[in-house]
Amino acid sequence: MNEALALITLTGSALARGQQQALSRPALVPRVRAAILGRLASIQPMLDLPRTKTYLQQQKEFLEAQDPSGFDESLGLATGFGLTHDQVLAYLHANIVQDMSTSSPVERDGCTSWALCLAIGGALVVKNRDYRGEHGVLQQLFLHCNPAAGARTLLCVGSLGSPGAFSSGINSAGLAVVDTQIGTRDHGVGWLRYFLMTALLRECADVDEALTFIAAVPHAGGGSLVLGDACGTTACVELGHAQAPVLVRSMASVARTNHYLDPQMAAQMVLPCDDLSDSSPLRLSQVQSYLGQHGSTMNVSMAQTLMSSHQDRGSICLHADTGSQTQARTLSSVVYETASQTMHISNGNPCNSTWAHFCLPQLAAARTAGQAA
Repeated sequence: MNEALALITLTGSALARGQQQALSRPALVPRVRAAILGRLASIQPMLDLPRTKTYLQQQKEFLEAQDPSGFDESLGLATGFGLTHDQVLAYLHANIVQDMSTSSPVERDGCTSWALCLAIGGALVVKNRDYRGEHGVLQQLFLHCNPAAGARTLLCVGSLGSPGAFSSGINSAGLAVVDTQIGTRDHGVGWLRYFLMTALLRECADVDEALTFIAAVPHAGGGSLVLGDACGTTACVELGHAQAPVLVRSMASVARTNHYLDPQMAAQMVLPCDDLSDSSPLRLSQVQSYLGQHGSTMNVSMAQTLMSSHQDRGSICLHADTGSQTQARTLSSVVYETASQTMHISNGNPCNSTWAHFCLPQLAAARTAGQAA
């Protein structure tokens, strides 16, 4: 059984918070470098294509112009871990590079996510993070604290070497966001999903503000978002580039796995060959059935039970083969309670790992008290 995750507090400007990641876990710096450089090596022929080089340069220029905080944080990551900024940005765009550079099926990362409006107030926002095995040791919890006036505090699940809400997060207004990976041919210059998620938590107080933000900007394309806020509003978003984002707002429940439901989006999907994506409709059906059965009476314990479930095909809790260090598996499960701004998280498969919980207001208060002392 894995130990519960510890918390890394990152304080100051975006550049400083990026640099602090390496300082917070110096023993893991070689593992971060190996993960990033190994991922780049696996797609190097695609990175060498002139159209890929042009696209990544355009994305870098877009990021600097439209998301200075994201640009600075990723620059801080690069300097902290002894990498170039271009290497970090290419790594973050690896799935898009694959989508744009091949017509053959490729292996993908999974994820199962959903959000549900609760009768008692607020929402549950939930995700199983099915991701590359080498990120198991790199997975961390980050408390982002910016001293700027009015800046929101963020509590995020991510990986060392990656920015902000690389997997999920909640802010001090009670807005939570999680994502899933979906391959598509509809890519272009715009907001990369990982930077978008962090920006939503930084800039928006609720789901409606987040949807307005998403609808107003261009997107790089690929994947989905699931959101919930302190008022109990939930939403899911399917992201393309030329195809405008598909926004679904709900006061009931929403769920997404690793395929698009919108027909126009689905027509652009890059279909992988791995079991994760083969199981995507099965996992979505199980979640929808469970939510339909229990409705707004759902609680954290019931959510944990759902995310720990196993089936012969389409298991929501995904295990790697014995001894595999790189095969995709469920690295964590997270349940956000938006009304109380509380995160419940397993470090590893939710069926057999220690669960911990973190209350964002308490963390912020403890940090303030510590500074005062």
